[in-house]
Amino acid sequence: MVTGIDSSAMHSFTQIKRAADELGARLVLVNLSPELRESFRNRKLIADDVILADGEKEVIATHLAESGTAASLRDWLTQALGSAEYAEQLFQLCERLEVGKDTTIAEQGDPAHSMHFILEGRIGIIVKMDDGRMIRVRSLGPHTTIGEMGLITRQKRSATIKAEVPSVLYELNADAYERLKRENGALAQALLTYIVRVMAERLSFASKVIGVLRR
Repeated sequence: MVTGIDSSAMHSFTQIKRAADELGARLVLVNLSPELRESFRNRKLIADDVILADGEKEVIATHLAESGTAASLRDWLTQALGSAEYAEQLFQLCERLEVGKDTTIAEQGDPAHSMHFILEGRIGIIVKMDDGRMIRVRSLGPHTTIGEMGLITRQKRSATIKAEVPSVLYELNADAYERLKRENGALAQALLTYIVRVMAERLSFASKVIGVLRR
């Protein structure tokens, strides 16, 4: 079910391949998409001793059937904000967006005028380097936010945001956020607390990635 792979994950696979070679073990890669297969080939991680398996599709399909559809935005926000009332109030300020694969939601360098709650799908974060290269630094799945720091600080977008698969998002624009701060301080504080918690989790993730890259 993996839709993409970033540089830190590929580095981890390189280490796994090296450890497997030392042990005389073989890697079995299951259900690689054409894009992932190409990424592994470019890193020379697919060779005669790496098996491309096609199993597990029925297991995944069964699991998805049992798990049901994604939780509604209200349910998610109730858990995130600690209040069904806050969740309903924030829901009323958001606009639903349905985007297709490869749709650009925001461009690096543009003014940050909104944040997005990802309900379904997967969103890639892509950074344009000084030499013109485009590097996907991370993907974000359902039940998290994107663009929140730009909305709060009003700085320009530090990365391009693009849908990797068909996705459903809810957008909180700058005007709605300013109205929220003026008219509902308690909800604004609850939202800010949630954003701080999300940012702390991402900083922890980034620290772990840096630790892996230094090995």
